[in-house]
Amino acid sequence: MGFNLTPTHPLPGASQALAPCAEGEGNRYALCVIPPPSRGRPGGRWGNSRRGEGNISSRMKQIRFATGILTFSRQKGGAERYVADLCARMAREGYEVHVYSEQWDEEEEGSKIIFHRIRAFSFPKSLRLLSFALRATREMEAGGYDILFGVGNTLRANILQPHGGVHWAWFWRSLNAYGHPLHWMVKFLGRVFSPKQWASGWIENAPYRMKTLPRFIAISDMVNQDMMRWYRIPEEQITVIYNGVDTERFHPRNRQFREEVRARHGLRDELVILFVSNNFRMKGLDYLLQALAEIKQESRPAVKLLVLGRDRKKPYLRMARKLGVSEEVIFAGATNDPEKYYGAADLLVHPTFYDACSLTVLEGLASGLPVITSLSNGASGVIVHGEEGWLLDNPRNVEELKRGIRYFFEEDLRNRVACQGRRKAEGYSERANFDRMMQLFEETLKNSRRMVQRVTNQSNIIR
Repeated sequence: MGFNLTPTHPLPGASQALAPCAEGEGNRYALCVIPPPSRGRPGGRWGNSRRGEGNISSRMKQIRFATGILTFSRQKGGAERYVADLCARMAREGYEVHVYSEQWDEEEEGSKIIFHRIRAFSFPKSLRLLSFALRATREMEAGGYDILFGVGNTLRANILQPHGGVHWAWFWRSLNAYGHPLHWMVKFLGRVFSPKQWASGWIENAPYRMKTLPRFIAISDMVNQDMMRWYRIPEEQITVIYNGVDTERFHPRNRQFREEVRARHGLRDELVILFVSNNFRMKGLDYLLQALAEIKQESRPAVKLLVLGRDRKKPYLRMARKLGVSEEVIFAGATNDPEKYYGAADLLVHPTFYDACSLTVLEGLASGLPVITSLSNGASGVIVHGEEGWLLDNPRNVEELKRGIRYFFEEDLRNRVACQGRRKAEGYSERANFDRMMQLFEETLKNSRRMVQRVTNQSNIIR
């Protein structure tokens, strides 16, 4: 394997990422020099050094932290995995971490995290949500913790980070996934008359109704805007901290698995589009199939679609046959090694109808893939249109989706975008996310202590 050094001088502290060479040779890589990402706020106190990590621990180790979540597991996605990783890291750094949950992974039993079992009603779903929220909130408030961290499952918090975004924003935007008016109306009525939907909305609303508002963390600028629109939260009450991605696991060097994965699924030298989701309809797979069918009519290049994830594939297999692209679509199912599939692909397409901040998009950028996604995805806020990817105004606009895919037909352009995407992802690493979270926890605690001291002083003056 040959290597080609880009004529760029490394910056102090810069990392280096392998990306495909501009020459277009599939087995060669260029060494992209990635500037050291900013960690936390500009001019932050901790940066990315071990010394900084020690400073956090020494100042914060006495803090008692509690959170409540139905399922505490790294095996699930979204909030569950994020909370599990956050709590594990906090516990390792010396915090007293309490988790109130209905269930957790067995391997967590020996960790430093203190678990509290919450027994909620198992049926119906609405009663399960409500009973968990009420019981977990009551026990957490009785614990006298310094920080009550909410992710949308409990009724009280002094720091709230709803990982699903704003419930009512999801309620309306996600309905756009149902293109036929009859299907839209059936789904709408199903939600309107669903006790689970109203229970979820009531639980989410509770922290926003508190007399003293919590500190809000929006996981994207889109969610920030939704909080202000739906709940009239003052902008200064919200801090935007994007999700963090594992930039070591998802890395351009995973192109070493390109041949292995392609051979497994009968792929050769085609341009491979990767689609990753466990909810095919919500993430726009049917419109991607339509775009693929129209692109097939063009002479170049040969394009294949690799679908990764768990969902019912039969309706989409039928649709692919009807559109004449059944041979161009491969359903790979679920995998424990998604990073290898990113390494095997040329382009990630995620035309979602709603994502608060899709980790899939950040993983694609970190892996050195150009990304096509929609403005209904909070992660679109990290992408500059035409530079790290392509942004869709409307996931249902097949013409717009085709233009985005065609834009990345040129290999030289894909290689340039790969370096830019990796560079952008470096600024959204898990380490950067954790540092910003710790900074916010410390600031919130200091403000709370100042408020208590102020009230105490005023009481003494009155006496």
